[in-house]
Amino acid sequence: MGDECGGPTSIPQELVSEILCYLPVKSLIRFTIVSKSWLRLIRNNHRFATKNYLTRTTSSSRVLDNADFMFDVQRSNKPCLYAFNEAKTFRFLKNFVCVPDVPIQVSNSCHGIICFYLCLEGEVLLCNPAIEEVLLVPQCPSMYNMTALGFDPINNDYKVVACPYYCNSNYPCRVDVYSLRHGHWRTVQVSDSISDYRLVDVESSSNGRMLIWMAYRDIDKTNAIVSFDMVDNVSKKLPMPKCQLSKTHKHQLLSSTRWQACVSCFPNSQDFNSRFIDVWVLKDWIWRKELAVKFADHEPMRPINFWLNEYELLVAIQKAETEEVFHYDLDTQQLKHTRRKRELGDGSRGYVESLVSIKNLMSLHHERNRKNDDQDIASSQENDGRYILREVRRKGVRLFQSFKLM
Repeated sequence: MGDECGGPTSIPQELVSEILCYLPVKSLIRFTIVSKSWLRLIRNNHRFATKNYLTRTTSSSRVLDNADFMFDVQRSNKPCLYAFNEAKTFRFLKNFVCVPDVPIQVSNSCHGIICFYLCLEGEVLLCNPAIEEVLLVPQCPSMYNMTALGFDPINNDYKVVACPYYCNSNYPCRVDVYSLRHGHWRTVQVSDSISDYRLVDVESSSNGRMLIWMAYRDIDKTNAIVSFDMVDNVSKKLPMPKCQLSKTHKHQLLSSTRWQACVSCFPNSQDFNSRFIDVWVLKDWIWRKELAVKFADHEPMRPINFWLNEYELLVAIQKAETEEVFHYDLDTQQLKHTRRKRELGDGSRGYVESLVSIKNLMSLHHERNRKNDDQDIASSQENDGRYILREVRRKGVRLFQSFKLM
């Protein structure tokens, strides 16, 4: 790689790119001032941005993706971002509010891009807070209330999938798919094998290619797992792993860049004596138990939720009337106090920052449509304050940063 004056440097460009892939996003953003070539690599190279994300996410040899941050939604329907600190617990970092104020849900995240769902309006915001990009996805032709973001690696395209919360003979099983590259929605018929199931939660897997839903059927109170392939636009009903399927156990979807699906099994709120967490992964459409954690403790307790940070599991545990975050060393199998009360809900999920730019993948056709819409948005902002996504960075302090819609 040559320097800005044209002189050669001693490190080849390929090696520089490989080294930078292991660095955190904040450091890389600072390094954009080193040279124009570094600026182009860090901010405008989608392949580098994706590789940096995957390298940091899967740097651990553990079964779960490593998470830098944790997303949760407050009771006020405002998403919050927590950071892991040196004490192996959570520190409030910032929350996100929408102007005008509407309830927001976090559907999922893919490659560091968060899919926000505006509950009352039925609209979707895609946001990469690390590089301050926000995209308001055009209104879905059907009023669906389950959305998720995935990645099509064959066509290098991010897609928003919108599907009904519940489908039966009166509500046909179909989804609408929005392509960022092509800038339009298309309707896809999916398997009716998920009829009479309610979609409960969604995560991405297989490097974003697979969207995995946990579904629940009220008739026989059974769970099912439904997958949607972002390349083929094909849905499948998957068998549940051969774990504890009784009513006394709970299943939780986990995001994973390695596997086709990842599911945990642990006691539900009624059982304080089964102190375990099992993690099952799907590879080549076969389930296998990849991780089994048993907590040796004489006190009645139950795990509520858990996350991976480096080589430790952070586990929310309830004992009697108290709930606390513990950290569990996977090597020594020791459970240690953090002396921190549980701050995160059952629906919290891990998050990893990235440099992936939404606008760099938007097609020219999409860009022209966006520019045509800008006048309407600007006019709407004058009248009713069209959406502005805003960070509140410090708890109790009015320190804001607004993201402009793209």
